[in-house]
Amino acid sequence: MSLPNTDFIQAVRTTCKQVVDKSPVKVSEQGVKDFLTKLEKPSYEELAIDTPIRMPLKFSTLAEEVNFVAVIDLLNFGSGYRVPLHELAGRGAFDVIRFGVMSFHVGGTPMTAEKFKTIDIFDVASIFQLPIEKEVPVKEDMPFMTTNQATAVKPFAQGIVDVLNSTGNFLVDHGYKDLAAFIMDITQTQITASGSPTASHLVEKLVRALPGLQDLSVTPDGDTVYLFKKAQILVYHLWFLFHDQDPDHFGYTDIDQLTIFSDNVIPTMLIHLGVLVIPDAWQQDLDTNQDVGEYKAYIMRAASVVACEEIVKLSRSDQPIGPVHNMTEGALDVYLWRLGKVGDYRKVPRMEWRDTVMF
Repeated sequence: MSLPNTDFIQAVRTTCKQVVDKSPVKVSEQGVKDFLTKLEKPSYEELAIDTPIRMPLKFSTLAEEVNFVAVIDLLNFGSGYRVPLHELAGRGAFDVIRFGVMSFHVGGTPMTAEKFKTIDIFDVASIFQLPIEKEVPVKEDMPFMTTNQATAVKPFAQGIVDVLNSTGNFLVDHGYKDLAAFIMDITQTQITASGSPTASHLVEKLVRALPGLQDLSVTPDGDTVYLFKKAQILVYHLWFLFHDQDPDHFGYTDIDQLTIFSDNVIPTMLIHLGVLVIPDAWQQDLDTNQDVGEYKAYIMRAASVVACEEIVKLSRSDQPIGPVHNMTEGALDVYLWRLGKVGDYRKVPRMEWRDTVMF
């Protein structure tokens, strides 16, 4: 699998449309119109602001806060473990990641290249409060003799280790003390070269450098599809939090060119709201919390990118439908993600695929 040789954001749009056109998943034209018509403007305006990324913490420098936010987004995966995480850790995937990164910060464990390069699964289990093993009887009739058995969330913990190790290796090899130093160097280099940084440039540089952000797949037909969810949301959060404080590094004029940050929540919500139409067998997988596998996961995520692009285009057209006009894909993504955490929407079974560190 190879990375794009053209603009990375455009590659996401182009490849998503190509694979969805060949797939059994469809974007409902009527579903798009119904979504916009029924949208409640006050609710949209409230939920489209990404307040969950703001943390009640103090940082000594801007770079320290940049590093904190970047690590959260680097590790923003594990959605397929939602059910066992709630059972064993008492939190969903995003809350586990947010808790763990906050534990790094307040506990004094450095989020540095050297630490990430050498961190192991026992460190991760402790910092993120993940029960990776449990004692079980060797024999049913001998309960006093026990052995350790891996829990259902141990592969998730190993995924965190793998992403941190590969990130640490890159940063150490290239002389960066942490992720923030790399990000500030990328943006400073572009400021020097062209006068201002762009979101698309930062996405490309991050994806090329870090295996934990290389969000792509090849379909059975041999078509490559790019999504780059974590890299895009990382850049969006840097803009959202810091474009006023440090416009030279984070005031991306092309921020609205990003696609949605397609994870498991966005497809689930779009299917539930009638915007996406999937085969009955696929719906059965969702309803019964089955692991859908790589192909179905990427197709539903790609279809979400296509659908949200259509929603935004219609909202920005000369004849927009509904009360909300001039949407951006970043804000629409945040709205749908946060809506999925409200009331009965929490009960809607989410798409699950565990064997990934991309969402």
